[in-house]
Amino acid sequence: MIANGDWDSLRSALTKMSNSEFRKTEGQVRSHILPLLDNDAFWAAYAQLVMFRRQSFISGILAIGHLARSGKLSLDNDDARGVASWLAENSPESVAKVLRMALPLLQSYEQVEAFLSVFKMESAAQCASVLLQEDAAHTYYALFNLLKQHCDDHTLIYQTCLGLIKKNTDLSFNMASILRIYFDVKEIKSTFSLSVQPYELSYIDKSYDNFVRVLNGKRPTV
Repeated sequence: MIANGDWDSLRSALTKMSNSEFRKTEGQVRSHILPLLDNDAFWAAYAQLVMFRRQSFISGILAIGHLARSGKLSLDNDDARGVASWLAENSPESVAKVLRMALPLLQSYEQVEAFLSVFKMESAAQCASVLLQEDAAHTYYALFNLLKQHCDDHTLIYQTCLGLIKKNTDLSFNMASILRIYFDVKEIKSTFSLSVQPYELSYIDKSYDNFVRVLNGKRPTV
């Protein structure tokens, strides 16, 4: 039914199942069917399943791993936009849940940005909180660009720095050092191994590659 896009029959079959049959089917769909679908087929099925029973099928987003790894993941899709819009209207807290589950699977800054542009957070603080969960260069670059858009929100930037320090990883400390210098967060008194020079800030702004070089403790390419 999923392969054929026969959604009326699928909904009818799911509705008629006993609780035990439904739980078994739910697991099979999530683990063995959704991971086999191409990008368009995945989003079509995911949208239908989530709108049929959100609590049961929202975790199906975990099936995007193969699409993300192969570079075939795309959210430029009516079904992706449709399910994101439906969740925003009917269960706003579920938008953050989708992002939390999806982010660890994403392989590039472009994929992160695509998710953030379609599954929109209610606030910059909520978005920053979700991005802070990951300790990867492409996610930190998305976080950096988010904070640049909200550069007047000093509290948000300061709290983000504290969150990075609390993560206690080499990459998170380097990110906190970049933010402290870039946004002039004087309240952060910690000593970081990464020392960012003022002249390097313009290089960080120029490209993702320069940002990653500095984040990894290297000098940017002129």
